Amino acid sequence: MSRDDILAAQEAELTSAEEQQAQEEAHQHFIGVEFSDIILSLGPNTALSLLDNEAKSELTRSIIIQYNHRLVETTGL
Repeated sequence: MSRDDILAAQEAELTSAEEQQAQEEAHQHFIGVEFSDIILSLGPNTALSLLDNEAKSELTRSIIIQYNHRLVETTGL
């Protein structure tokens, strides 16, 4: 294999990886929009009931941490 062939193969791999990355990001955006629509149309409790327990726990932890950070920022505690 010549140097040019190797470079062309590496470029093709990079292009493929970039396309896959773009597709994954687009899919994540789509899922986020769909989940947002579920929250707004069916309500947050129904949306949360669709999640498995681990995902609910992660989301709950994140919300509590954000709340605590804001509480500290606003009250100076």
